[in-house]
Amino acid sequence: MNRSYLTGFIPLFIVTSAQISAADWEQAHHEVSTVAGVQSSNNLFNTAVQQLQDQHLYAGLNWDWLGLFEGFGVQWPLQVRRRQYLDQTNLNATLYQLQPELRLFLTPQTDLALQATLNKQQFLAGDDAAEFLSPEAGALDETQQGMQAALSFGRAPDTQNLQVKLATEQRRQKVQDHLYSQLDSDLAELNYSHKWNENVALVLDIARRQEQQNQRDSDVNQYGAGIAVQWTGQQYFRLTGGRFVRSFAGQQLDDATGSYWQLNNLWQLDSRWQLELQSGRRSVLSYASQSISQLDTEHLAAVRWQYDQSHQFAAQVNRLVSRLDQSNYRRTRDAIGASWQWQWAQQWRSVLQVSQVQQSREQQPDRNRLEVAAEVSWAW
Repeated sequence: MNRSYLTGFIPLFIVTSAQISAADWEQAHHEVSTVAGVQSSNNLFNTAVQQLQDQHLYAGLNWDWLGLFEGFGVQWPLQVRRRQYLDQTNLNATLYQLQPELRLFLTPQTDLALQATLNKQQFLAGDDAAEFLSPEAGALDETQQGMQAALSFGRAPDTQNLQVKLATEQRRQKVQDHLYSQLDSDLAELNYSHKWNENVALVLDIARRQEQQNQRDSDVNQYGAGIAVQWTGQQYFRLTGGRFVRSFAGQQLDDATGSYWQLNNLWQLDSRWQLELQSGRRSVLSYASQSISQLDTEHLAAVRWQYDQSHQFAAQVNRLVSRLDQSNYRRTRDAIGASWQWQWAQQWRSVLQVSQVQQSREQQPDRNRLEVAAEVSWAW
């Protein structure tokens, strides 16, 4: 759960796609595994000078249970990690992710999903939400609590599908046990899809978010549409986009307006090769105290090669551009990585990963980081 580039790369490497990784509510399962690993970084706090190298060891538990009953199902996914640094012992932490979900199958065409979220994660100074922290601060600890309800009408291959979602989220960020920032969000969203023909569906997306960053209110309305295409099970393509308007209630600030989009293209080239392309832009709450909101634009390309039943290789390139709405700050983050997964026994799996990250900002020296990680997991 280290909030580094490798954090996002591990699940992308192990899971073949977002569609496959989602819970299969047609089949019950109970999966438990333990993991242990080591990760090394040559620039722990992502600085341009006086780079600090360190390693940390981690061990943890993954538990995913899904039970199906008459008229409803329950899923209980839990991930716990304990991280120990060799030199920076003040960064040692126990982190967790818990997202239980109750799904009610009201009719063959209607279901209601209720999900709770309880997470604790850590951002090292100089990176992600802790980008503006000094190395002396060490790290930012964030706890997240949330609830979500999603009511869906119609299921594939039905012609029409409508989903209404309501959600609330609270995030509290602390630095050395002192409150650093608090972020709150309430969401109402409507997604509608209509099949044009056997392979193509038209989609509509409407959402409203009421957000707060340190008691400063900000509302976002977004309206968009798009297309979803499924070609003979070999390629899945989805593109949605539109306009957003972010207003700042009770503050002398102009509205922030612009375009948003989300593109996903998953292509199974053959039985061994898979290509994934993603691109997106969205307006989110800022990680900087001098700004309320920011615009994030991200592009990703990943390729996976299933050499045989035991070995899988993957490579990924990623670019994230962040621009703060209330300042002239603009930052570009480029990352490239590769991984090898080895299923060397029925219950044992090893993963080896390496990544290079570069962070650029105008009139500032680049920040570079090399990370290497190795992990072993045992499925009970």
